[in-house]
Order: sequence, then structure tokens, then C-alpha cells
Amino acid sequence: MNQFKLKNLDLSSKEIKRQRMYIISYLLFALVLTLAFGTLEDPFRYTLSNIGNRFGWGPRIMFIIWSAVSGSAIEITFIFLMRLIKYNDKKCRMFIGLTTASIIITSIIPALQNELPFWHTIHVGTSILIGLFFLLAMYPFVKYLLTVIPQYKKLIYFWLIVIWPGSFTMLYFFSITAMFEIWFFVSIILFLLYMTVILYDEASDKKLKEEEQIN
Repeated sequence: MNQFKLKNLDLSSKEIKRQRMYIISYLLFALVLTLAFGTLEDPFRYTLSNIGNRFGWGPRIMFIIWSAVSGSAIEITFIFLMRLIKYNDKKCRMFIGLTTASIIITSIIPALQNELPFWHTIHVGTSILIGLFFLLAMYPFVKYLLTVIPQYKKLIYFWLIVIWPGSFTMLYFFSITAMFEIWFFVSIILFLLYMTVILYDEASDKKLKEEEQIN
């Protein structure tokens, strides 16, 4: 039995499928870029910030590009999924926007502890805010999401375990290195990919049935 609880959709079935394709494509681009940048140097030894600050202007520029792409991919997906499920929460939008801003600002601020200790401290502070802001955005979003697709409750909880306990497990085994950070961002992107596929497929099927009834 289909328990999908979306309200009436303003988009046509074709528009829903087209929007789904754009979001998935952008998320996949962000995923590939995360893996490519995170492995430019030894991910078991360096953090993403180390890679983006210690190896010349090439990796530094790529670090900033990665932050803009990944941050915007996460925010854009959040916003479109919120629109799709008719979830209007200003605080959630604000915190996901602050997440993206923190990712980009962190990449711009130098992370050179010996040469620029003040800016390095600021860099560390903004990097911590990334996780905090994302948690504050994700909690209400997931809470509402569970009322929309309750049949996927176990799978959603599984992804939450992958993201949060999974990231702390990586932190425990690999300390603060790119491996821990890659896990965090990759798991977020995969979770959003999963939610995009589920929500847009369900929405497309629902809208297609409505259009068939009208015709």
C-alpha cells in the first residue's frame, strides 16, 4: 500500500522527472569532486584543509571550488526536497544556508597553523560550525520527513547512523584526517541522493496517476 503523504503537487510528472535528473546529476558531480579532491594527497595523513593549503595554488583553488560545489549541492537539494514535500521551515532553510556558507568560508580562510595562527583558529571554528549547522538543519527536516514517508523509517534511521555515528567512528580510527571528512560529506551526499530518488519517484508516480484520471 502506498503511504506517500505528499499534498497536491504543482509540477507536472515531466517537470518532476526533469527536476529529479538535475538534482541527481549535481549531487553526483559533488560526490565525484569530493572523492577526487580528498585523494589528491594521502587521505590517511592529511585533512581536506591540509590538502587545500599546503600543496600550492592548484589544490587551494580546487579546495574552494569543491566547497562551493558541495555546499551548494547540499543546500539546493535540501531546498528542492523541502518544496516537494511542502515543508516550509525558515529555521531549517537558515541553518542549511549557514552550512553552505560555513563550508565555503572554511575553504577560503587559510589553515596554516605556524604561519597564520589567528586565521587557522578561525578556520577550525568555522569547520566545527559546518557539522553543528547541518545537524540543526537536518533534525527538523528528517522529523518532518518521517511523517511523509513513514514506510522508510528504518532506512532513514540507517542513513542517520551512517552519517553521525559513522563519522565519529571514522574520527576514532583515523583521527582528524581527510578520511573522516570524506566519510562525512560522502555519506551526506549519498543520503540526499537516496532521498531524492525516493521522494521524486513517489511524487512522479502520484502525479502521473492524477494526470491519467484527469485525461
